[in-house]
Amino acid sequence: MNFKNIIRNILGAASLMIITAAPTAWGADPSLNSVEVISDFTNFTNLATGFSADRTEYTIDNCQSKKVIVAATPKSATAMVDIVSNGTTYSNHSLVDVPAKNGKIEVKVKDGSDTRTYVFNFTTPKFTIYYDNSATNWSSVKIHYWNTPKTTWPGVDMTLVKDNVWSYTFPDDEDPSTLTGFLFDNGSGSGDANQTGNYQQVPVNGHIYKGAGGKKGAVSDQGEYYTGPVKPKITVSPAQGKVKGTTVITVTIDNDATSISGSFNGSDLSLSNGSNSLTVSNYLNDGATGTLTVTATNDLGSDQVTTSFTRDDTPPVITLTGDQRELSIYQIMVGSFQHGEGGASGYSDMWGPSGHRKNGNLRGIINALDYIKDLGMNAIWMTPVFDSTNGQGGEKLQATGYFCTNYFKIDPKFGTLDEFKELVEKAHERGIYIILDGVFGHHGGVSQASPNGNSIDSTTSSNVRGTDAGNVSYPNSLAYFKEVVRYWMELGVDGWRLDQCYQVYQGGHNYWYDLRMEVEAVASERRNRGEQWGTLGYMVGEDWTGAGSITVTQQNGLKSVMDFDGKNNLVNLGSGVGSIGWFLSNDAKARGYKDDGVEPTIFLSNHDTSRVGDTVTDADKLITRHAAVACYTGPTCTYYGDEIGDKSGDGNADNKGRTSGRITGFNSTEQKIHDGVAKWFKARSENPAMWRGTVDRKQVSNNTEVITKTDAQTGNKIVAIFSSENTTVSIGGTGEDLINGGTVSGSVNVSSWVPALIRMN
Repeated sequence: MNFKNIIRNILGAASLMIITAAPTAWGADPSLNSVEVISDFTNFTNLATGFSADRTEYTIDNCQSKKVIVAATPKSATAMVDIVSNGTTYSNHSLVDVPAKNGKIEVKVKDGSDTRTYVFNFTTPKFTIYYDNSATNWSSVKIHYWNTPKTTWPGVDMTLVKDNVWSYTFPDDEDPSTLTGFLFDNGSGSGDANQTGNYQQVPVNGHIYKGAGGKKGAVSDQGEYYTGPVKPKITVSPAQGKVKGTTVITVTIDNDATSISGSFNGSDLSLSNGSNSLTVSNYLNDGATGTLTVTATNDLGSDQVTTSFTRDDTPPVITLTGDQRELSIYQIMVGSFQHGEGGASGYSDMWGPSGHRKNGNLRGIINALDYIKDLGMNAIWMTPVFDSTNGQGGEKLQATGYFCTNYFKIDPKFGTLDEFKELVEKAHERGIYIILDGVFGHHGGVSQASPNGNSIDSTTSSNVRGTDAGNVSYPNSLAYFKEVVRYWMELGVDGWRLDQCYQVYQGGHNYWYDLRMEVEAVASERRNRGEQWGTLGYMVGEDWTGAGSITVTQQNGLKSVMDFDGKNNLVNLGSGVGSIGWFLSNDAKARGYKDDGVEPTIFLSNHDTSRVGDTVTDADKLITRHAAVACYTGPTCTYYGDEIGDKSGDGNADNKGRTSGRITGFNSTEQKIHDGVAKWFKARSENPAMWRGTVDRKQVSNNTEVITKTDAQTGNKIVAIFSSENTTVSIGGTGEDLINGGTVSGSVNVSSWVPALIRMN
């Protein structure tokens, strides 16, 4: 059900279109297929969990919203639905006032003379307000509030719950939803600040209000939630198993432990609250197995984790097939990703958010290769690394790499040719392809011929789109760029991402056919010489128009383009998990791409878009998007930072996603997302069914999709289950749980927005 459309129509559109399962058209039946009570109009959280047509009474605890959307789907096409709350009757799919204390919402279904009522009882939530006393540092804190009802100045005592955080829980006979103002004071009339406004503007429950040192009117809602003191929680990532000496184990300790101890392979550890990093080589020799034990305690209890690791530095066996559908690409914006000490200086400025790295270099990428491999990726696409110095537009533009001045040199701000060769060699040792960003439709002022004497015709030339003309004219520039692709592929480069690719389709001729023929010729020559690398010949174009308007695949040109339509589908999930099922079960042709043999490359964000983490803030829902990408039949691309839920900075729409790359020091939420992404992409690397298997889609309900993929060559078979509700799904056999470990048989329990992946025996 598309609740964005429902909300849009509820709030004033002329007509209401509900996208939902069609009711059965025959037989008198006053029961429901489903009912949803939606309180969160951003993430569309359904409070009516565990619904069954035969169960007519439910309890909804601690609903913080003043209004909810109630949407019911009757089994019978002739059934009528009314919704009653606080004595007011609403039609189906309405915005409904939440009932008063311990009230109820009734969903009344009538079909002919038969009726049935589904009752949703709302319990009275406990409302607690928190105040951070760090700045004021009072020895005691009171809260004075009014219109709920008004307290007597200077107010009522708050309770110290943690460090300088004080709390107050409103009595059951008071309703904080009528709160119009409150202030905190030290009991002597010295008020810190005054917060006014009704409950909708000033959320109360769970929020910390930060004191500002006695300045009236200066308290600001920090948007932080604090649910009271809890015992510590320890998270270890990776959790156990084989690791390399270079692997960094992250131990995260949450909830303010007052006592922490630990050991790794007999060595005592010095650990603190938050994130702690342990490099395996400091504790284990190659081939050795060691136990890691961590204990954290506070007044409310303790947590202990004991796990074991085996160090194995054996070079990995490369099992890549050379099938481009196998690609799991990690996209890097070179200038903002990593700065490796001892490498090039990097740029000092770049288009992108303020306060973020601009001095990335090749050494930083080399140092991150193990991280990228451990994430389950088998390819790296770098934004352009060709020399852009002395070009147009100043340093900001040059640092992007997209306005090259010499296609046969590495940008000295990024590194040297020897460092580039080292990067290629070390990536290949780890089974990682190298993909370069080719900008063959415009340049920043190339002034000299190629090593073989070819030149660029810099005449401005119209292209198939008629916009963004560029300053490279074909066919006079064709020999030059054929030489470019051959030069770098002979150094082992495996493929090309092609910027603004429509610029190369000129004069009614798609010159990508000619360039693809050259790329494939070089790849074939290298294979015939027994070379393992530089033989893939992958080419993917950037054209952000809709699938039906893509032209660069015409005339047998490019065979892959960045899938902007698919990206929008997976990020927005307009039909919930049904959007995932539709996407995974339809090929490019069915999804609107017109030309034969096209395999679009799916992604969730890139350096020219906002980040998926801006839209999807819930960790499980973000992991679900990555899981859908991992199950795609075809090439995939993950933008650096998306694997930890990174969010955009303050740049404009074209560059705000170019934030500083991070490969260590994650908080607990970032670590959870990282580990989830790694599990799914490692599973993709080990199961060819995930990237080339045929698809069988089963829609268990509006909220559950079961995707079965089978690889004809190996017999490998996986079942991926996506659900927006807690449910149990039959898998019709026995298999291995690739996400949680262990064996499952017959059926799988799936939690809401926590997809399951089973490799069938």
